[in-house]
Amino acid sequence: MVIGGDGLTVPCETCHGSGLRGTDTVPRLAGRSPSYLVRQLYDFQQVLRAGPGSAPMPPVVARLSVDDMIVLAAYAASNPPR
Repeated sequence: MVIGGDGLTVPCETCHGSGLRGTDTVPRLAGRSPSYLVRQLYDFQQVLRAGPGSAPMPPVVARLSVDDMIVLAAYAASNPPR
């Protein structure tokens, strides 16, 4: 399943790696709390996160609705972290 595509954004695995398990420089999404993930997506969208690692995210999440964020978070959380 390619999650995050459908023309609204880029597939999450593009940066967050296979199975959303993260990379050396990009955090894992797999197995995290869905409420945590939705909050992070919302904060990126509202530009409330300002760290250097946050810079790529606002344009990625700009067109997502809260319902989209919930679906993405539920999928990511359902993946095993390792």
